Amino acid sequence: MRRRALAAILTALAAPAAYASAGAAPAVAAPAIEQASLHASFTPNRLGVSTTIAFGFHLQTTDGLAPPPLTSIVLHMPAGMNYTLTTLGLAICQPAVLQAQGVKGCPPNSRVGSGNALVEVPFGTGSGHEIPEIQAVAGPSHNGNMVVLFYANGQTPVSAQLVFTGEVLPDSGAFGSQLATAVPLIPSVPNGPDVSIVDVNTTIGPAQLTYYKHVHGRLRPFHPLGIGVPERCPHRGFPFSAAFVFQDGSTASAATTVPCPPPVKHRHK
Repeated sequence: MRRRALAAILTALAAPAAYASAGAAPAVAAPAIEQASLHASFTPNRLGVSTTIAFGFHLQTTDGLAPPPLTSIVLHMPAGMNYTLTTLGLAICQPAVLQAQGVKGCPPNSRVGSGNALVEVPFGTGSGHEIPEIQAVAGPSHNGNMVVLFYANGQTPVSAQLVFTGEVLPDSGAFGSQLATAVPLIPSVPNGPDVSIVDVNTTIGPAQLTYYKHVHGRLRPFHPLGIGVPERCPHRGFPFSAAFVFQDGSTASAATTVPCPPPVKHRHK
């Protein structure tokens, strides 16, 4: 009996020490998770008119660092957008020409938008940033679908001229179409790690675009028509969403809305 009592006492005394030892063990840090935010706008934001769609996104991890390299993005756009009246992309640019000569090798009437991007470049223990110019041009259609070619012209600290191919595909539900874009990996230096895309802002539409046409033997400039905004606005605005896939297989998503424009005030005679 004495041996049992002594064992019970020793067990009771050891338990708090074991608990304290377990509590002192360092906590395992949760893995960083990719996060995304999305914004979109119409210019002008009026119902039933030709517009320029601007959209952009920001990517980071939950610990505030740059995400893994991006490999694809699918942008879902609102139902009811009118693509039949647009005069964007009256000419097309071949991907090989765009890759070899840049946008200057493409017909002026192939341009459909522009933008910029911010990337993080890992160099040793630090990182660099660049803002490459992005130009969007109309490419050869694929299976009858509109194709947008994005040309990124990076200079420093990474020199890279890249062509991203986006295809406009049908969608469903609140979304009428989607722009599915494959993103090529961008090496920071030869045999070095790939850069991470942090921010992208771009437009699809006639803002700041000039096309040309022959009128009576002369070349006349004009502004093309953009994508048509629906005649009616959904109750909560025009929805956009985006899905991102990264090099390591992780994913992220984001959503936003373009608010309904204020009603047009009619003047009483």
